[in-house]
Amino acid sequence: MFIDPSRELVIFAKLAQAFKSRRMMQDRDRALVMTGVCASMMQMKEIAKFCHQLVLQNNRGHMLKRYESFEEALKTEDFVTFLKQVRRKLPTERAETQIEELGYHCDVRRKDYDDPDVYVAALLGVDFEWMKENFSE
Repeated sequence: MFIDPSRELVIFAKLAQAFKSRRMMQDRDRALVMTGVCASMMQMKEIAKFCHQLVLQNNRGHMLKRYESFEEALKTEDFVTFLKQVRRKLPTERAETQIEELGYHCDVRRKDYDDPDVYVAALLGVDFEWMKENFSE
């Protein structure tokens, strides 16, 4: 389903921020689901938990409320079906185009970060140390 989760993680994290900047919260949540799934696939547990929480804070009725984590959700047919629907509506190429269409500019550069978790947290506008304090097991 995901060709390159590390690349797609960055794209969907940026798209989530682009939607957030336009107050398009339902669209932001879709991008966060994609971000969280990629993070889960890459064992970036704090990033995945953070995305999970953000979606539920905005939409308490979201299907994610049935699952403690993206990892758990990905084991169920219902969530995988939902994910396929989101994926059809929001393929990677479309996500990249939407970032540009929304006029979103991101100053966070990969080369400025040694740790991929710290980089993705910065893309999401959060300090990774805070994220670790709040979302580590």
